[in-house]
Amino acid sequence: LSDVLFNKMGLPYPKRVKDGNYSTSKDILDKFNKAINNNRILKIKTDNEEIEIISVGRYGVVNGNEYIKYEELDEDGSKIKNTIKISEKDEDGVVVELSKKGKYQTHMIFHAGKKSTSAYATPFGSLLLGIYTRSIRIKRETDKIIVKVDYSLDINYDTVSDCNVEIHITSQLEE
Repeated sequence: LSDVLFNKMGLPYPKRVKDGNYSTSKDILDKFNKAINNNRILKIKTDNEEIEIISVGRYGVVNGNEYIKYEELDEDGSKIKNTIKISEKDEDGVVVELSKKGKYQTHMIFHAGKKSTSAYATPFGSLLLGIYTRSIRIKRETDKIIVKVDYSLDINYDTVSDCNVEIHITSQLEE
């Protein structure tokens, strides 16, 4: 078991036991089980540019808000760290936020029926994004959350696109 978990699967090494192998005690296995079960497959599709991103991310709930954290690589291989936050506020409805950190940085807020603005920092300069969210739909199933966001996008006060984004968060890769 030790050889499969730590040598073949590449899980981080815990402490060694007397025989020189890595520990596979119940508490160690429970920690790995919790870590593995918090991993999610994230699939993002847009109908505008036929972009599809599939990434392994982490899912968690803090103070009633859902967080999905994942990384993506840009065209030169630099990592961009992303966080999606889903907040369901009684009086305001659902709010979805996307934060990007790395060579490209932004904090976009999607709130149905409202417009928000955000700076989008790139290595070539910053852009002012205007986001008017028409609708947010969330469907929950066993081991799956589907978030659909319909919005229009302005860049530097010029409307550039009507967008539909669909985010699938699952505990395993979908067929």
